[in-house]
Amino acid sequence: MRAGPSPRPVAPAAPRPPVVPVAPTPPVAPALRGWVAFDLVARRAGVNLLTATLDAQVTVRNDGDRPAEGIRLDVRLLSASASQDDELGALFAQPVNAPATAPFALAPGEERVVNVLATLPRAAITVLTAGGRPMFVPVAAVNLRYVTDGVAGQTAGAFAVGLERDGAAKLAPFWLDGPGRMHDSVAVRPHALSLRS
Repeated sequence: MRAGPSPRPVAPAAPRPPVVPVAPTPPVAPALRGWVAFDLVARRAGVNLLTATLDAQVTVRNDGDRPAEGIRLDVRLLSASASQDDELGALFAQPVNAPATAPFALAPGEERVVNVLATLPRAAITVLTAGGRPMFVPVAAVNLRYVTDGVAGQTAGAFAVGLERDGAAKLAPFWLDGPGRMHDSVAVRPHALSLRS
């Protein structure tokens, strides 16, 4: 009987360097600055022969630790479409040259309510259809630009506007095959696109 090859001696494993615990990095506190935020409430909305209109209230507040100055508010009414995100992106990239009210300042924790009326020419409405019926789905775009300690800031967001229905989570559109009118039972829902800097 032949003996198999003799096993090779195994070299001892090199000792591992000791594990040195790393101290956790302390969280960086956010810089003290003004942070402008807003809430949009739709009061009335509708379509007539010439325009679509949104009557709304914007509550602007400073959630930061420093004053926010030169606050300029722009509210636009757009029409939902396949290109709406591109349109919103271009809109939010522009300066606010024609604010809804005179520029104003807010101290930390302070807020201001601004009533706005946004319109869209009926000819600019993108007509969508559902069940063979023409409809309009408004999109409200809110853009706030401001300065805090010499640094420019911006808060912007888009909202779907529609008719509230009892027990329905989804808003109803504005149908275009009926008589034009303003509706009181309107609401807004946040759109995916928003900015804060």
